[in-house]
Amino acid sequence: MKAHLKPVQYHDLIFRLTACLIGAHIVVVYGDPRSTFEILLLKSYYLALAGSFVIAFVLFSLMRWIIIRLDHNFDWNRHPAQRAGMQLVAGLGLPALLAFLLAWAYFQLRGGVNILHTSYIRYDFEFIVSLLVMINLYYVAYSFFARWKQAEQLIRSIPHTSISEPKRATYQVSKGATNFLLPMDAIACFYRDQNLNKLRTFENEEYFIEETLDEVTAVLPEDNFFRANRQLIVNREACKGFDLLSYGKLDLRLHPDMSTNTVISQKRAVQFKKWLEQNAAA
Repeated sequence: MKAHLKPVQYHDLIFRLTACLIGAHIVVVYGDPRSTFEILLLKSYYLALAGSFVIAFVLFSLMRWIIIRLDHNFDWNRHPAQRAGMQLVAGLGLPALLAFLLAWAYFQLRGGVNILHTSYIRYDFEFIVSLLVMINLYYVAYSFFARWKQAEQLIRSIPHTSISEPKRATYQVSKGATNFLLPMDAIACFYRDQNLNKLRTFENEEYFIEETLDEVTAVLPEDNFFRANRQLIVNREACKGFDLLSYGKLDLRLHPDMSTNTVISQKRAVQFKKWLEQNAAA
């Protein structure tokens, strides 16, 4: 079944409120020759700040709504060209037009001031458009980062067995110049003897192998073989019992007998017992 990424959820209310307050302050003081301290002492500053904040929050929220609609209808991955065009028109053009209309209404409410006779077009509107561009870039970055995180989580959720090597039914060994395949049920164990890796059959025959025990473990059927320790991998049929040691360790009794380390650590002992019980039930 093909997995689909979920729609991006923009959880950014605190960021929007903070950004709108900062942006409103900058718009109010932008181009004013007085110092910030002097401006903060004026009642008119707070009235202008409140009006600019409302306009900024309405614009920011509108852009967020537009971005969500664009995500649903013009996904960046499936429709990159259309999305870029709609982002420019709906994400930038419409909010810029609305910003001008809201500012016009604001000046009208303050006494019928003609916005064209103020410094709004020359200073404020240019700055507001720059903020709208930054908001668009913010949402584009937010969307791509969220998609990347979703894809990363999806990859991690894929079961390891789905990408592991296929399990073998036979194992190739050589004797002299002859190569042949041993059935897995004929192999009692794989083990490391000094610096050499070997396997032993139930007929007590030994063969050298080139693969490491880690590589061997990856291709063995888990129901039949267990990694007892760093030096030993055992077949279920080779396990004839175990002795309890201190600290929860186990000492395997195997057939055929092994001279290598047959002790299972406390950490792996619980897993080994479960493995024995599962295979015994099967």
